[in-house]
Amino acid sequence: MPHCLYESVEFRLLSNIKLRNLIGPAFAIALFSLAVRLLYREAQEITWDDFKGGLTGVDPTYLGIALFLVALNYGLLSCYDILALRYVLKPLPLRRVMLVSFLGFALGNNLGTLLAATPIRYRYYRQYGLTNRQLMAMMSVLALTFWSGLAWLGGVVLLISPVDLPDNVQLPLGTRTLGGILLTIAVGYTALCVVWRKPWPIGKLHLRLPTPGLAITQAAVAAVDLIISAMTLYLCMPSDAAVPFPIVLAAFVVAITISIITQVPGGLGVLELILYALLKDTVGKPVLAAVLIFRVLYFILPLVVGMITLVAHEIYVGAVEAHEAKESVRSGGSS
Repeated sequence: MPHCLYESVEFRLLSNIKLRNLIGPAFAIALFSLAVRLLYREAQEITWDDFKGGLTGVDPTYLGIALFLVALNYGLLSCYDILALRYVLKPLPLRRVMLVSFLGFALGNNLGTLLAATPIRYRYYRQYGLTNRQLMAMMSVLALTFWSGLAWLGGVVLLISPVDLPDNVQLPLGTRTLGGILLTIAVGYTALCVVWRKPWPIGKLHLRLPTPGLAITQAAVAAVDLIISAMTLYLCMPSDAAVPFPIVLAAFVVAITISIITQVPGGLGVLELILYALLKDTVGKPVLAAVLIFRVLYFILPLVVGMITLVAHEIYVGAVEAHEAKESVRSGGSS
């Protein structure tokens, strides 16, 4: 191939890669801007008394229970990593898995999977002996765990207790139909895990589907994760809000699904907008305050604790390495 033609092809390939890398963040920024704009417009209908009532109307006991559920849930999230490590046949000490899982989810839930969760897992699990192929397989299993649980739970919940869409939202299908689609996907995925044992080519990897037992455990872990998260949101509702938990759970499933698909880090703005739109007719206008309380408890506080934990761990590891290096120099000098 002539050198000039090779450079031209190479330039086009690099340009296409850069363009694809820019499309995702640009789309997320556009959706975030739109969500904030729509949320601001919706918030214009809320008076200060409505908002204040939502903040002060929550029983402090319920807030304490909600905080406990957040801590419990972030501990449960380590099961995602445990199952993924089991899939790649790489057992690790539980304390290491819990550390990496907590940092990955605490930062990833706020900053995004690509910006925080994946780099953290890559950094630490590489130090713990995992190969690049094992790490790529892990990331695939982590995603499968969440989406399988979401499909099962969302399918059942939306079929039994569908949420009514606002009058100004026109979609080609209702939430009950969405539930049927999710449940079909869940059943199909589980069936494939039972009957299909050949590897699937994913990029440079050839991954086998999880065993039926592992697939069922994946769905159960993710479903419990989502239920605890929705229960935390439910406890943040004003005490006088007579809203059944299944309605909150259904709204949460819809909101978390859409916010993840949009790729906006932490679903910031998107999650609040959808939950407000789906629950304002049932809970009332104070629901926005409840959603913001949930944001602080489930996203902001773990982020702060995660940042402190990350810095403290890095300082500790650096001190240990410096001490070991010093001892090595002393032993070398004495010999």
